[in-house]
Amino acid sequence: MALTRDSELSVGVRLLDCDHRTLFETIDEIHAAAAKDEDRRRTGALLRRLAGFTLTHFELEEEMMAATRYPGLARHRCEHQRVMRQMKAFVLRQKRSGLPLDLESLSILSKLHATHVQDGDLRYGLWLNETGKR
Repeated sequence: MALTRDSELSVGVRLLDCDHRTLFETIDEIHAAAAKDEDRRRTGALLRRLAGFTLTHFELEEEMMAATRYPGLARHRCEHQRVMRQMKAFVLRQKRSGLPLDLESLSILSKLHATHVQDGDLRYGLWLNETGKR
């Protein structure tokens, strides 16, 4: 899926854009590892790293949104919870089965993050830049 181009990830907030690049680089690493049928422990470790970084990133976003009094915070927080439930399900499934993620799961994982960035995060970036609260 390779969504690492800045134009596809940019929400106009440097700190968030940097995190988004890291998220998608990790997703790309998971795709590459699964395509090469690498050691299952490697894909599992990458998936756990992605889940941990995603959680840390979401916490940062929510702190920024609260500090800037973003009116869409409650909705955005619910979206974070939905993404994290799905991430935890992927991690748990991989841990239980010991199998790398299949192509469908990898596609869902990529789309889950891309949709969040290109929708909810972009809305926040636009609002933040329009209100001059940066």
